[in-house]
Parts: sequence; structure tokens; C-alpha cells
Amino acid sequence: MDRRSEALAQLLETALSERFASPVMELLSVLPIPLAILHAGDLRIFAINAQMAALVDRPPADAVGLPISELLPAAHPLGDPRPYHESASQDQAVDRNLVLEGVVWRWFIRPLRGDDRIVQYLLVGLLDGGRGPSEGELGRLREVNAAKTEFLNLAAHELRTPLGVIHGYGSLLSQGGLTEEHQRLAGLRIYQKARQLSRLIMDLTLIGRIDELAPGLAREPVDLAGLAQETVADVQRRYPDLAIEIDARKPAAPAEGSPYWLRLAIRELLDNAVRFRPGPTGRVDVRLDGELGFCRLTVLDDGFGIDPAEHGRLWRRFSRIETDENHHLVGMGIGLYLVREVAEAHRGRVSVVSRPGVGSEFTFELPTP
Repeated sequence: MDRRSEALAQLLETALSERFASPVMELLSVLPIPLAILHAGDLRIFAINAQMAALVDRPPADAVGLPISELLPAAHPLGDPRPYHESASQDQAVDRNLVLEGVVWRWFIRPLRGDDRIVQYLLVGLLDGGRGPSEGELGRLREVNAAKTEFLNLAAHELRTPLGVIHGYGSLLSQGGLTEEHQRLAGLRIYQKARQLSRLIMDLTLIGRIDELAPGLAREPVDLAGLAQETVADVQRRYPDLAIEIDARKPAAPAEGSPYWLRLAIRELLDNAVRFRPGPTGRVDVRLDGELGFCRLTVLDDGFGIDPAEHGRLWRRFSRIETDENHHLVGMGIGLYLVREVAEAHRGRVSVVSRPGVGSEFTFELPTP
């Protein structure tokens, strides 16, 4: 039984059991394999991502709500209802090989259970498509599969923590009998964990879009000073107890790039500075300067700091450097990876200077015309 499909089923089962429809849709949309969720009873499509919709030749919006018998003819490899009924009635996984348009896929069905442990949905997916891959291609496929497994396990772990807290406090509130003070504390904890979920969903959405970055990214003149000031103002509204100072001098020449991606990179640098600190107070300095040929954005903080031996890991996808001070913080480990990808897509570079207990200095440099 494939561990990737099991991890994915566990992740989606948790989200579905908590009635969080939006995270389920977001997860399906960003995961890089064909996936669909069916109602276990009548096999109607509950959710489907673009990759699976393309295989069944139906737009996602048109497919949702249709039973599998209407979506596909019985002769289609995915159209036979018997494996789905078998999985739902016996609460068992189904794994088979099939061929679609000359491509060999590993087809899986995973039962998804509700609060009463009765199968309510079925997760359907396809893994490892290929046309007789070479040894080199097999190696790359193994690397991709390892990355998928790492991502799914991380996502399941990160989502489970806030969902568990929300479930626990929500259950206490629904039973009644709490004092007014305890009700207030329960509401506060639910609010805090809901914010963490929002952060995770934002990370998941970014994962699905990072591949859009490329050296050929469309460029236009960008006012980096204006972008930095707007982003700092937004962070100051969200963290009023934090002193954030900005010194934004207009570079000698305007930068060229994508305002959307550059704004995201600046936001991630600031979010990194305000989140990884002992408490809600402290100081963050943002500087923008440059010389002929380049401009430089620097974010300095007085947070936890990072061991120099770990600096190389900071820029890796899904990499998180956990310490006793920051283990309670949630995240998918893609913020600084995105910053590096944005810089490289703009022919720029990133760097860091940091020590534990002292703070960090992150630098983002872009060439100018």
C-alpha cells in the first residue's frame, strides 16, 4: 500500500471531519497529482482538482455533483463503479495499475471516515504516470515522490495540531457549563488556531504557484520603496506592539520585475522577522538602498536567531529549523524558499547573517537596468 496515498487520505479525512470545506478545496487544487473526492453512497463528485478533471475531460465546476456513472462511461478505466462500492462497503483501500492514453498509472481509492468512523467519502487518485521511463527519469520520479511524501506528512502534521485544538475547545463550548472566563479563553484559543490554519492555507496556495516563477517572468518598472512601505504598514497593523522602522531610499534606478511576486517576497521576509521572536514586542528594521546596477532590501530583527551551521537549510523547500524556542510555531517551511525563488527569477540573490540569541539580518538584492 502506497504511503503517499495513505498520508494524503489521513490529511483530507481530518479536514473533512472538521467540516472545513475551504481547506479541502485548497488542498486538492495545490497538490500536484490527479485527485477527486466522491460521496461514498451515490459516488457523486464532492471535489476534484484540475489534473483529474483534465483526465476525465470535464471542467472541475461541471464535474462537481455528478455521479461517476454520468461523468464517465462504464468502459472507461475509472468509470466502473464496482471498485468504489467495494472500498466504501468494506472500508478497504483499493490499489490497481491502469493505462490511460498509453500512460501507466497507479490508481488508488481510499475510504475517508467521518466522526462516527463510518465511510462518508472516497479519495480517488493517480500516481506515477510515465511511458517507460529511463533510469534517469526513474531517479527523478523517486525524488519527486520523496518530496510529495515529505509534503503530505508535513501538511498532515501541521493541520492536525490547530484542528485538534479547535475541535477540543469547540466541544467544550457546545457542552455548556463553562464559566464566562473559560468561555472567553476557549474563544481566544479557537481564534488563535483559526489564524494558524489561515497561515497554513496561505502556504499551501503558494506551493501551488511557485512553479510559475521562471527567469522569463514578465517584468515592468517597480517602485520597491513603495512596495516596502505598503507591506510594512500592513504588518504594523497586524502587530501593533512591535516597533517596525523603515528607511526606504529610492534606488538610483528603478527595479524591474513582477510587483505581485516582489510584494510576496517582502511580506515573507517581514513575517519571518515578526513570527520568530520570544514575544509580541521587539524591533524590526527595514532598509532599502542600492547603488548603480542593483538595489538591496535588508530586514533586521532581534528575534531567536539561527545557528550559522543551519543557514544553508533556510532556503530549502519544506525545510524547518525547529528549536526549543520556535517549535510551537506552525508553517510549511516555504516562506524563505519562496523569497529565494523570487530573487533568482529576477536574476537576484539572497543572503543571511544570524546568530542564536542575537537576531537575524536577511538581504534581498535585485539588479537594476
